Amino acid sequence: MPTCLKCNSVQSHDAKFCQNCGTPLATKPSLDPRKNPWKRGDVCTRGFEQNGFVLSQTAEYLEIRWMGQNGVGIESVPTEDIDTILRVFHADSIGPSGKPNVEVLNDIEGLDAIGKGIEERMKRVKSEEERKELDALTQRLFAKDKCEWDEKHTKELWLLLLEPEKVGIAFKARERLHRVSCKRHS
Repeated sequence: MPTCLKCNSVQSHDAKFCQNCGTPLATKPSLDPRKNPWKRGDVCTRGFEQNGFVLSQTAEYLEIRWMGQNGVGIESVPTEDIDTILRVFHADSIGPSGKPNVEVLNDIEGLDAIGKGIEERMKRVKSEEERKELDALTQRLFAKDKCEWDEKHTKELWLLLLEPEKVGIAFKARERLHRVSCKRHS
């Protein structure tokens, strides 16, 4: 039985307004895509064997980012096959992490971009010494207990890791000086 969020009185299933105080009752949008269109961040499944996030929808297809043990795959499901996909949560529903599902999708995509950036950067490494420096910088960036300087300059450190050519010589010198003088990095 639904409950009024204002006065906590129990309501009948078909009530649109609280029978006690008159407040409009919150209704959950339908999971049926024919009644509520697909949105980026909707969580969906195909037979509960594949689970993923909706990336976008066009007249021709529904683009889904499948997640799972076999890795990630992006599929464009043709419009005529969309009925095989079941929405299980809306994009703005709060997921297990406490964030809306669309934010979780954005975080996943951001981490993927970082991973790809690191992969590309590692291809340009010229020496074992440079590789060790990049490993140490990566550990600093992912440390849970960053020093105050690293916390303040996280954005610049990411740029130094992924695209060092975009970082000025002054910051590189300050970072090197900090690394030598900070007890956490020795």
